[in-house]
Amino acid sequence: MKWYNGPPKPPWGGRQGSLAVTYMFALKPRAPALTRTQRMVLRVDGERIADVEYRPDIDEHASFDQVGRMGAERLVATAAGLCPSCGVAHALALCQAIEALTSVELPPRAALLRTLIAELERAASHLTTVGDLFAALGLPAASGVFAHHSQLLRETLENVAGKPAGTLLIPGGLAQDLALTALDVPAAIARQSLGALFALTDRLLSGRGLLARTMEVGAISTSAAEQFMLSGPLARAAGLRADLRIDAPYAAYQTMPPGLVVQEGGDVYARLLVLLLEALESLKLVELAANNPPGGPIASPLPTKLPNGIGMSGVEAPRGPLRYRVEASDGRISAISIQVAPQLDRLLARTLLTNSCVDDVALILLSTDPCDACLGTASASSP
Repeated sequence: MKWYNGPPKPPWGGRQGSLAVTYMFALKPRAPALTRTQRMVLRVDGERIADVEYRPDIDEHASFDQVGRMGAERLVATAAGLCPSCGVAHALALCQAIEALTSVELPPRAALLRTLIAELERAASHLTTVGDLFAALGLPAASGVFAHHSQLLRETLENVAGKPAGTLLIPGGLAQDLALTALDVPAAIARQSLGALFALTDRLLSGRGLLARTMEVGAISTSAAEQFMLSGPLARAAGLRADLRIDAPYAAYQTMPPGLVVQEGGDVYARLLVLLLEALESLKLVELAANNPPGGPIASPLPTKLPNGIGMSGVEAPRGPLRYRVEASDGRISAISIQVAPQLDRLLARTLLTNSCVDDVALILLSTDPCDACLGTASASSP
């Protein structure tokens, strides 16, 4: 994070000679899922932020512009590569949209193994952000523990499901089976991480220093969260009870739903708590899935020629609902569109930061878990 002296006049017409000072704030890719420097202009009055100007800088691309020439394997690999931290979610949403188009029923074993790798990804993503939050809070020891376990889970995911992990998925199921011995590893890692993180979480979250730095900091009300149509952890930390894994179950979530984690505060503390507790819930699901895999096939065959029509699917990605829509004509996929969960934008940044202390800016922004790769996927859709 770096601060820069801003221009002599604020871009919104502030008066020279007033007590307000303008700064430019650069959120470097140190934030876990940022690949590009994000800059915002802050108007500061004393120690408080009076106004904010921010527009996300995203890498616009069109990864599916040749969709009509891409086979299923290449389509899934492209989706899996759209976001470094949510590749499984992208591949899963695409596969499910194609399965909806073709009315293919997923075998129970494939459904459970998809759930396992999706929850490994969620736990790794959440714990990475939690580790960065504790680093921003000046708690390097705790940060190191969370960073260690997030890296361990990411490595486990890649060892089990390949790199990128989403390429294990194919429309209809999985590209290859996972042996029972291979499933022993994620089960053991999940159990080990749960044991270590439960004890650490209990000790950290009741600390007065943590509460003082995070409670009532960067808060958003439930009504404002509804107005901004927030979803995912951002929404659940503001009291909204919505999770596609529970509300519209897919994969194996019908038989093994996660516990719904909701906090009412809408502040940094609530967002930290939701990310941390959801990661622990994900680890429970990983252990459960790895210890109880059903037998049977890992894929159902797709028709040689796809029917003309539209297939749609939504999954609960680490940052909220991720929806894919596929269109087919002349026997193959002809168009793909993607909708991601709302993230940090101009209005949300202004709501969270106005009247906040300057020293809390980095912490507030990190707690929203921003991801420019996900925002850029809207432009990855085909014409």
